[in-house]
Amino acid sequence: MLTTQNPDLCVEPFIEPSQWFFTLVEIILAVGGLIMNTLITVICHKASPMPHSQRRILASISINFAVLSGFQLARNFFLFLVMQQPCLSQVTTVSCKLQEFPLIFCYIHCAATFFLLGVQCNFLKLKPIDKLPMKWYLTCSVWQSTVAAASVALALLFTAFDQDLKNEPMNKCSILLAVSQSFLTFSLLTLLILLHAFGFILILIASVLQRNKRSWIAFTIFSLKEILQYETLAWQISLFVSGCVVLYRHVLRETCDECALIILELAFLILPLLISFVHPLYVLPMRDAATRTFPCMLSALPEYSLVPPQVPSASTSATFPLQSPRTDLTPNDTLSSEFKKKLSSLSPKVVIEEEDIAACEWPNDSL
Repeated sequence: MLTTQNPDLCVEPFIEPSQWFFTLVEIILAVGGLIMNTLITVICHKASPMPHSQRRILASISINFAVLSGFQLARNFFLFLVMQQPCLSQVTTVSCKLQEFPLIFCYIHCAATFFLLGVQCNFLKLKPIDKLPMKWYLTCSVWQSTVAAASVALALLFTAFDQDLKNEPMNKCSILLAVSQSFLTFSLLTLLILLHAFGFILILIASVLQRNKRSWIAFTIFSLKEILQYETLAWQISLFVSGCVVLYRHVLRETCDECALIILELAFLILPLLISFVHPLYVLPMRDAATRTFPCMLSALPEYSLVPPQVPSASTSATFPLQSPRTDLTPNDTLSSEFKKKLSSLSPKVVIEEEDIAACEWPNDSL
């Protein structure tokens, strides 16, 4: 026999103005992150002559951020609609872990992909096929499927295998507070911190090894280092603050539940959403791929050149006549020989690796 739950027995949720504000902010960030990361996924697949393996990794990161934004959008839209109805938003520790499972999967998959990106940067090599567009059947690899399966297994370990015998009601769902075994929570946060840290360290090592080279791989690694240093810092702040809140709840018996939930909302939910929203703004400098995919972006994206252009030599510059508004100079007047020598000594030279030139040659057959 079905019975209806008495609304008076439901735990009243926090409906202070701060919760309305957080929900609206998360919806806005989620909508922006979902749209832009979906576009960036297509752009990453067309970013030639970047190696195909690196394009797949960057596209996998964008897909992860798009899934994270979509999940948070659906979650917050539902909470926004039922915020005034306590029974509909009532959760327990078990149901909260079931709801937040996709969130843990996205965080673990993102950290693992960042780590693999750092490992990959130390073994990159350009191939002639990298000049060609990527075929649709090359957009996914065995390694990507393996990483996704391992992330699912770890997410299950930190949620489904938690020995929760009490199944206590919660005012608001927070996965870090729903896990009853504290060592699982600390293990999860430690794993995420280490994966992000080691991934950035590996990219930093690759950039040091490539510092004296002028090649596509070197410039790509330098760009990735600039992107990941800010994202890694934001992830470290998010995970460290979340760990401090969990430690505060674990050590002290009398705590402020509302304060802990607000801090976790900012650190563990809004800050990762902000990272997913800002990530496409760093990837958009892949202007060639972006404009090939979306020609309408030609007027929006700034001009740039990944490889510095060749500086004209002194012999070439000496053939141009020196134009002057003075009437005593004729058009045949040229630069003096002393100024030519000084100009040639000050002119920088761009060195391109011979192995990259040989590797990036276009194939003889037409596209």
